[in-house]
Amino acid sequence: MIKIKDFTIKEIPYQLPVTFFESISQQSYNALLTGFVNPNRAKFSYIGKNPYAIISYQNKIIKYQTEKKTTFLEENIWIFLKKMLEITDFKNLPSPANRIGWIGYLSYDLKNEIEEFDIENINNFEMPIFEFVLYNEYFVFDHRKNRCYQIKLKFDENSLIFSEQKFKKGLYRAYNFTNENTKSEYIEKIKKIKDYIYEGDIYEVNFTQQTKADFEGDSYSLFKNLLKINSSPFSAYLNFDTTILSNSPELFLEVNGSMVKTAPIKGTISRGKTEKEDLLHRKTLLNSQKDRAELNMIIDLLRNDIGKVCKFGSVKVTSKGHIEAYENVYHLVGEISGKLNSDIIDLIKATFPGGSITGCPKLRAMEIICELEKYKRNLYTGSVVLMNKNYMISNIVIRSMMIKNGQIVFNSGGAITIDSNPENEYEEYKIKLKSIAKALNYDSFL
Repeated sequence: MIKIKDFTIKEIPYQLPVTFFESISQQSYNALLTGFVNPNRAKFSYIGKNPYAIISYQNKIIKYQTEKKTTFLEENIWIFLKKMLEITDFKNLPSPANRIGWIGYLSYDLKNEIEEFDIENINNFEMPIFEFVLYNEYFVFDHRKNRCYQIKLKFDENSLIFSEQKFKKGLYRAYNFTNENTKSEYIEKIKKIKDYIYEGDIYEVNFTQQTKADFEGDSYSLFKNLLKINSSPFSAYLNFDTTILSNSPELFLEVNGSMVKTAPIKGTISRGKTEKEDLLHRKTLLNSQKDRAELNMIIDLLRNDIGKVCKFGSVKVTSKGHIEAYENVYHLVGEISGKLNSDIIDLIKATFPGGSITGCPKLRAMEIICELEKYKRNLYTGSVVLMNKNYMISNIVIRSMMIKNGQIVFNSGGAITIDSNPENEYEEYKIKLKSIAKALNYDSFL
């Protein structure tokens, strides 16, 4: 088992993390978590460099890898993850060393380790259910104070898992795009969801579809272009076996000691082309009864989810719905907080997948998603996570892309309620993909 013997913290000159990371972006399993736009959300950026250990879970097997040894385990994943977090008990380390730890992701299909589902979707893109890396070296950027810290961990045994991908920097292209559904098929599935709502099966379902294309070139240049088009507070670039490019605006879970917070997004409208139109769009979203109803349902769902592992009476709605502005859209965002009386792994198990990207009631919504979505979501609507025993920051993986073996996939969709207009929902699906489509030069979609 891993043992951390010592650590060092050194302050270094501050620079933008996206620029800083560029020189190491091609090295396998290096990671960048970053974000801007909203200073209350994007306070810190993190870089993980020089992997010490990698853990992953696929086909019911846990893989535990260091430089000298790879071990395959068959054991309960929740117990295993708890043991991994025990290694990173950084509560008493000085800030910001108390904020580093395992960096990785939880696929949406982790749901199958929490609930049983009769329908299995087609796996159109192979990747682990989860994958996490513990690093020899971290960089933490404090954007409020414009300060940067280099943190090195010293382990009882040396391990450096290193390889480098070779390609020409700056150039990339995606081609041969195919959508999971035609427009008419997408609309018919929305109508089917509305039938379920009328029959009393469900109140709301988050329905999505996948786009797939061939990809070649420099994925980090694609990530930088995506941030230029639309910077978001919970963006990530993970150069793992599957390369992950996330431009997410949505917080899933934040844990600091015993305090937990979640901030669901429900309600999206495009930015206006003029100042007058922009203000009108903002007002329209703020006063939308449909979007308010969507958000209220998910706030109630998440209050219940985090309440399973929080102290009785500590769960509070700290925002019933405020507007957050981005380059292409406005979002309606709620916020719920509570005081944890369990650990981070129990919190994940109680809340995953996030209610904002499943529906209400949650289990029935996921069953309908299994029925109507042809392909597995894989990482989409899962979570990119940084966690140690006492701290976690995680997003909802939306506005994101996955690249592997010369293929790129991404999804988009929205919440369907009794008031949903199928044509309008299709247009919202397209609005949410505008930044990705522009970064990929997917002109036919735009």
